[in-house]
Amino acid sequence: MKIHKIHSEYSNDFYATFECEHCGHLTKKEAGYHDTYFHTVVIPGRFCTGCGRNRVGELDPLLAPNSPSV
Repeated sequence: MKIHKIHSEYSNDFYATFECEHCGHLTKKEAGYHDTYFHTVVIPGRFCTGCGRNRVGELDPLLAPNSPSV
């Protein structure tokens, strides 16, 4: 996921719409935080609710059709 548009900011907190690099799916306004960890770990690790992939293309194990049940 990547930031598509920041809607509001207050200090280091923000609300933004996120966009999937793979399918272009847009999320609704979600909360975020302006720090290195959030921008380099949290955002790239988010899985798209449209296609189920994160930034590097890994499928969400909870959405993958052949994932082993726990």
